[in-house]
Amino acid sequence: MRVSYSSSTLFQGCNRRWFYKKVRKLPIDPDCEEDTTALRVGKCFHQILEDCNHDRRFYKLDLIKKCFADNDITDPTNRGMIMAMVDMYLKLHEKQGLKIRVCEIQIGDDDLIGYIDAIMTDDDDGWYIVDLKTAGRLNNSLLARLSKDPQLNIYSYYVPQIAKMLNLDPDNFRGTRYRVTTKAQIKMNKKESLLEFMNRVKERIESYDICIPAEDLIPEQTYRGFMRIRDKMNETSEMVDEKVTQNFGYCEQYFKPCEYWSRCYGKTFTSGSTQHELFDTKNATKVLAVEDHDFGIL
Repeated sequence: MRVSYSSSTLFQGCNRRWFYKKVRKLPIDPDCEEDTTALRVGKCFHQILEDCNHDRRFYKLDLIKKCFADNDITDPTNRGMIMAMVDMYLKLHEKQGLKIRVCEIQIGDDDLIGYIDAIMTDDDDGWYIVDLKTAGRLNNSLLARLSKDPQLNIYSYYVPQIAKMLNLDPDNFRGTRYRVTTKAQIKMNKKESLLEFMNRVKERIESYDICIPAEDLIPEQTYRGFMRIRDKMNETSEMVDEKVTQNFGYCEQYFKPCEYWSRCYGKTFTSGSTQHELFDTKNATKVLAVEDHDFGIL
């Protein structure tokens, strides 16, 4: 079984959830809300940059329209926000002066597979592995933890492979770059044009680049960890359902219930939400009135 960063993250979160999704490939619960807006916005942002090669000269209207269509981006607010995000990203990229060597490159072997967003070079023949992200805001922990980030480190493990594929000097690998472009929550007004909204929303969007030097990374240690996960995944894939470990602390992520809720709880999230009686200030039974308390100690 080949392990990827996303599948290993899912497996570590909950073995059972991974098992149902990747091994059994079971249908999700009927009440599972699959709002894919955030995913489609992120994919569209990535596709635009890939298709224009991170170069404003090729960032044309026809390309934008195609990427909107490919990712089903129809809402004007999302269209304006994506265009603003791309504009802010390109400003950052232009100021840093890095050049794109290749976009979207596959790396890996029989044990692992990964897809790198971009390889970039500088004026001194140094080169970088670049990962692009979109987020609601910049996470303050990034600067402190990215040197140990599993995704960046597992990509770095394949530096010799990347260098051979792209005719680069492995000794000139300078490190990884983690680029985050934020999103905004404001809506487009009915009287606004797309351009007017794009310019307004840009004031709430920023693009960041965090460089992690090669000497700060731990690729070999990370690879060994991935292989241990791979071995555990192979072992788990041969189990029967009831033997696969459940993590009940992972049933709800970002206020969204697991899509296989009924498999572990015997009923869907919706029907299970009525299982116990709920009290609030309107229907709670009187226990002790305020005047019954002795506030003398105050």
